[in-house]
Amino acid sequence: MKWYSKATLIGLLCYTFLHSRAQTTAIPMLYEFIIECPLRKCDIIGNPLDSTIYVAPPKSKFTLIELKQDICIIRFTLLNSSKKINQSNLPVEDFSNYTYFYITKAQLDFKARAITRSNLDLVVGNVITPVKLRFSPFDFTKDITLGSTFGVKYSFAKKQNAAVDGLLGIGVSSLTIDSTSSKGKTQQPVDLLAFSTSLGIVIEFGNAQVGAFLGFDFISNKNQNEYNWIYRNKPWVSFGLGYSIFSFNIKK
Repeated sequence: MKWYSKATLIGLLCYTFLHSRAQTTAIPMLYEFIIECPLRKCDIIGNPLDSTIYVAPPKSKFTLIELKQDICIIRFTLLNSSKKINQSNLPVEDFSNYTYFYITKAQLDFKARAITRSNLDLVVGNVITPVKLRFSPFDFTKDITLGSTFGVKYSFAKKQNAAVDGLLGIGVSSLTIDSTSSKGKTQQPVDLLAFSTSLGIVIEFGNAQVGAFLGFDFISNKNQNEYNWIYRNKPWVSFGLGYSIFSFNIKK
């Protein structure tokens, strides 16, 4: 199997994985009233506490706690004054201050809308590719590339901190050209700088990463004529598996 067939297979597998995950639809939990809505107080399991009718104003946001047949148990966002401070000086919600209400399923459908949270984010970061696989002829090289990346991050579940990043990278590479990679035109190893472009996918689980990049290194015409570098206009592949092996840092 030729190298480009392997690369195509990897790309198809990555596309299939991303496509199948993107079809998963989460149940919306956060809503917003679009018009005034009457509601009554209840406890967390839906038992009414009094007969007073309250009115929720438009644009008030609430969380759907539970859906029980035709009754929806909800609660509104807590104010900052209803939060306590723990020993680590981090704000934590005081659950004793929660007030629950109930509305009907029809009211949820016609007087509220789900607030969707996009799983896609634009990202900018940095990446270091420490080892490259080159082809025709096949070789491992330690031609390090340092550059910037731009792309899209898709988060599967923010609580689990799992995501896939599709990246476009540009940077500078340090190349070592020897007698083998120049077909004997230079006998002593020569270090050169090259402009690099790449496409990559990084799968993240917390700080653990699995990544693959496909790219090209470009040297000047002057250096190409002088050293006859055999990997000119040929792609390289770099893989990584470990703890932040690509030194990839996402910034939203």
